[in-house]
Amino acid sequence: MAGKADTSPVVVLAGNPNAGKSTIFNTLTGGRQHVGNWPGKTVEVASGVVRWNGQAVTLVDLPGTYSLSAHSPEEVIARDFILEQRPDAAIVVADATNLERNLYLAAQVLELGAPVTLALNMMDRAEAEGIAIDVELLARLLGVPVVPTVGTRRQGLMDLVGLAVTEAASHPNLIDYGNELEAEIAALQPQLGALIASDTPRYTTLKLLEGDRLVAQALGDTPQAAALRQQAEEAAARVQAVYGDDVELLVADRRYGFVHGLAHQVVKRHGGHRPRSLTDRIDDIAAHRVLGLPIFFGLMALVFKLTADASAPFVDWIDATVNGVLANWVAAALSAVAAPAWLTSLLVDGVMAGVGGVLVFLPVLLILYLCLALLEDSGYMARAAFVMDKLMHLLGLHGKSFIPLIVGFGCNVPGILATRTLENRRDRILTGLMVPLMSCAARLPVYVIFAAAFFPRHASAVIFGLYLLGIALAVLTGLLMRRTLFGKTTDSLFVLELPPYRLPAWRGLRTHMWRHSAEFVHKAATLILAASVTVWALLNLPVGVASTEESVFGRLAGAIAPAFEPLGFGNWQAAGSLVTGLVAKEVVISSMAVIYLGDAPDEPPEPVDLAADVRGIVVGFGQAVVDSARIVLSMIPGVDLMGDEPPQTDTALSQALQTHFTPASALAFLVFVLLYAPCIAAMGALKAEFGGKWMAFSFTYLLALAWITGFVTYRVAGWLFGG
Repeated sequence: MAGKADTSPVVVLAGNPNAGKSTIFNTLTGGRQHVGNWPGKTVEVASGVVRWNGQAVTLVDLPGTYSLSAHSPEEVIARDFILEQRPDAAIVVADATNLERNLYLAAQVLELGAPVTLALNMMDRAEAEGIAIDVELLARLLGVPVVPTVGTRRQGLMDLVGLAVTEAASHPNLIDYGNELEAEIAALQPQLGALIASDTPRYTTLKLLEGDRLVAQALGDTPQAAALRQQAEEAAARVQAVYGDDVELLVADRRYGFVHGLAHQVVKRHGGHRPRSLTDRIDDIAAHRVLGLPIFFGLMALVFKLTADASAPFVDWIDATVNGVLANWVAAALSAVAAPAWLTSLLVDGVMAGVGGVLVFLPVLLILYLCLALLEDSGYMARAAFVMDKLMHLLGLHGKSFIPLIVGFGCNVPGILATRTLENRRDRILTGLMVPLMSCAARLPVYVIFAAAFFPRHASAVIFGLYLLGIALAVLTGLLMRRTLFGKTTDSLFVLELPPYRLPAWRGLRTHMWRHSAEFVHKAATLILAASVTVWALLNLPVGVASTEESVFGRLAGAIAPAFEPLGFGNWQAAGSLVTGLVAKEVVISSMAVIYLGDAPDEPPEPVDLAADVRGIVVGFGQAVVDSARIVLSMIPGVDLMGDEPPQTDTALSQALQTHFTPASALAFLVFVLLYAPCIAAMGALKAEFGGKWMAFSFTYLLALAWITGFVTYRVAGWLFGG
């Protein structure tokens, strides 16, 4: 590393108190050290000179500190020296016997943008305590040189100086602070850069969001600065509303999660009596290499059981309210004003049947997102990634690829975009092709309505099985494509963050749950509404058509229906619904609602008794709450409040489906919905990230995989169910 012009390289020594930093400094500099004022400051710092390879290297001994949060004079001195003096390198001295605590400071120094070399000091004591550290793996995960040292014996010290001068590396973007905070950083960073010059704009923006007084003062007193401070305060308030903690605590929590995950990967203990935290003891089970997988899948099974069973009473209540009471009110009002039949059909059979047919599943998504938020905010989901990472490596796949796959469970589009974190393009493409096999939340309404209609006693097991099938096929097809289309690639290592376990804040759970569910409601009010009206129009064209099968929609759908005959659902209704599902997977249900419910014989609206209807809605909601509570309590071992009565969804659409599908064809239909081509938005993301060729390949191979798997499912299910 070249030093500053005409000067020797300047290397700072940073470290926790009692990590042996001063011992290393004194051993290296000997009598060639002095204490002087920091240029432009009244603060004194110790510095000295060490000769390496015939070159003079200036060492600066910073005060010992546990962090750089600027809450003490030592922290301020250490942080400001690195930021203002911009040394050529920083050596972070870490106590090898307590690596996790010491890595917190190392992570902060890296965030400052300083080129870092890590010294694992007191390695002799660590070995005596039965602590083994994978030095090579630690260096690869951090991306910086790591040198084992014993300062009192001069072991490794000259290697340490040499690597600091020649190979120290910087990684200011080492830690991911989560979607909400990262979005706020990205929004504020360009504006802050326009006001103050900073070699570490990300770090400075983060400190502004934390409310750092010095950064706020550095902005100045201009109107632009005042506006930016106000934006930062509002952004911090939004983040706190989600997580229940202020930004500073959230940042510290993420850093601790990073270093805990790092230590978990590189440190092995073979003895010693150091007290272990509750998080460590839980991780002995939750992140166990053998027990971790069954625990993960067991929790997922519980999530889907809660999602399917506990939501069933609310689904029925919304269906009775929207497609029963409200639809009757609309029909009665239109009849009272002598509205034309086509308008009544549009609003009742098109809009209310289509949008209402999807909105009834809002409770399903609310419970699903609540469960996922509980797992995420408690810290468990990071362990799930850790456990699955080992399985992915075992199968020869990229461990880091599981993160976009997890994101894909919520929505495939951000899952595809999350592949940008992978360094290798081939790995990005391969992972992007696997993401659509992760069953997104948009498919869940289809699963729920079919599973409840045909497998009421095993609805949650069917839904969980579909998610497992998606994961299994993603892994198997990914392994096949890696060995054929892509060839073997070298895994790039990364740190799996393991934050400490904590009780989730209700405000954060509520925000996560409603934010994702609000997206579903917005889609119902826009995209699904437009699709429902379009399907209704095509079902009624040409004007005066005798039956929906002879309509434009029926004829177009009927042309492709024979392709699905071997799968058991070769009728135009199912084929047409699958085509509309390319717009968004929820549209499969809205289309079926328009087709099946709108095709029912027209009946005059029932007389409206407003008071009785409102009373029925309120009583029905109360009954749904009671029934849902009974279902949840019955999941506790030894508690049986349900008897032999299975919790099930019994909507008008589920009843209609039972006349058009068999259990075998219903199961094949579900498998096809799981696997066939992703929605337009996901295909657009594939094209934007990887190009039109890979988008076309994804569309084709998923369609083929869905047909083959659906065919096998129909044949096997037909044999099991007796036809």
